[in-house]
Amino acid sequence: MCRLLGYAASTDTTFAEIVGEGFENFVAMSDEHKDGWGITSIDKSGEVTRTVDLERAVASSTFVDVKDRPADSGLLHLRLASKGLTIDIKNNHPFVDGTYSFMHNGTIRPAASVEAFIDPEFANRAQGSTDSERYFYVILSEIKKHGLVDGLRSAVTKISDNCDFSSINCMLLTPDYLIAACEFNVGEQSEWTVDSHYELRYRSDESGVVISSTGWGHDDWSVLDNHQVLVVDRKSLNTEILPLLLRLGA
Repeated sequence: MCRLLGYAASTDTTFAEIVGEGFENFVAMSDEHKDGWGITSIDKSGEVTRTVDLERAVASSTFVDVKDRPADSGLLHLRLASKGLTIDIKNNHPFVDGTYSFMHNGTIRPAASVEAFIDPEFANRAQGSTDSERYFYVILSEIKKHGLVDGLRSAVTKISDNCDFSSINCMLLTPDYLIAACEFNVGEQSEWTVDSHYELRYRSDESGVVISSTGWGHDDWSVLDNHQVLVVDRKSLNTEILPLLLRLGA
């Protein structure tokens, strides 16, 4: 299980600046989600910057430097490895392929169950052993067929319909969009201390859009309900909420 934090801003900023009060509480969750962290940003030309580390973010000197790197977008992932998956830098989120960056919270069991939905073009690209990276390539496969937003919605629906999972919450960052999907198994929230563990919450104002996992405050932010997707246009910062489940022909 993991924690997710993403943003799209009107100008270059840092995670601490755009989140404001309480960002340190998000970082502190790495004491529990302790199996490494990762940060990506993608500028509007498509250039991707990625840093990952196996240290807890709260204790990582690299994190201290990277979290203050200005960018107009960012994904931050705190990893708690699912049972049976190794602590390996290759398994750190966010994953990057071309101009796409992706991170996931939850478990798909078994990881190989998603491979049937990966297009041959992407079949051998995974570097690590996680279900999450394979999930990313299902999304890229569906984007190839159906375009960005419908492709992501179709990919999540295929996994939801056909695989055993706790949560397939995710965020996808591209040069033009930040997209967050909320899809979780309500029955599996009981393994955590609060029922809202898998919820995603977001805030949208003149500075930009921020969306994150729960557990560190900001319960006043808007809830992205289960089975919904939030689409943020990075140029205008306009947001749209769509139903997540989408079944498209092959």
